Amino acid sequence: MTRREALLYSIGLPAVAQTRAALPGAAEAGPVRWTPHPVFPGAPILFRSKTISGTATWLEKTIEFRRDGAGFSALAGVDLDRKVGKYPLAFGDQHMDVVVTPHAYRSSVITVPDRFVEPPVEVQARIDEERVFRTKVFAASPAERFWNGAFTAPAPTRFTSSFGVRRVYNGKTKSVHQGLDYAAAMGTEVHAANAGRVVIARDMYFEGGLVTLDHGDSLFTLYMHLSKFLVKEGDAVEKGAPIAKSGSSGRVTGPHLHFAVRWQGVYLEPSTLLRLW
Repeated sequence: MTRREALLYSIGLPAVAQTRAALPGAAEAGPVRWTPHPVFPGAPILFRSKTISGTATWLEKTIEFRRDGAGFSALAGVDLDRKVGKYPLAFGDQHMDVVVTPHAYRSSVITVPDRFVEPPVEVQARIDEERVFRTKVFAASPAERFWNGAFTAPAPTRFTSSFGVRRVYNGKTKSVHQGLDYAAAMGTEVHAANAGRVVIARDMYFEGGLVTLDHGDSLFTLYMHLSKFLVKEGDAVEKGAPIAKSGSSGRVTGPHLHFAVRWQGVYLEPSTLLRLW
């Protein structure tokens, strides 16, 4: 780890992602440019063009270039397990190759009570019902854009656990951390990262108090382990609006805010999203 990376890690920023997201230049060649540059597994991507509009294809997924100021933009991402290499962004009868480069995510070993690793048998039916519910919600995002401009942090605190960390629980159960954990004391006000519609505002087994915002185009932000809801399902919210208060609900060992970003079925690195603009 370099001295710069150590400094970034000490203040709660994932060193590699922060360094890449802070690079000033988007890819400039051709009719489409993008940030971050370089692109890496787990990265959200903001594509911009002065001339390209309408439907395009990226990693076998359909994206939409919509009017954005004097040009057009589309927000997309790279799944965490994507192999490095060149991948085409296709629009009409044209395409541009986008290079996905290597990215090192840390690993950690965690010892917790067994109940955090193996849920009791009697709650399995609830877990299954909640999984089905979430799947239906994520499949129902409208083909329109609610978000506008830069995404902002959901809480004015540092984060303590980064996206992509490979975790080994009690020496046997492996998982990947799919968001950022903010060091939010009990009752810290949580804000919407961008404009959207509240599609989940309820208590869940793993997530505890969960608010999920649909920003359109199959892009969602999730806010977990909440102690109080300030919105209800169906509400429209503006960027920065208070939506909840942090807590320690769900499968956690202490109060904090877990913030996640989901796009077309994959989770993306949130701190990079906050630095795309």
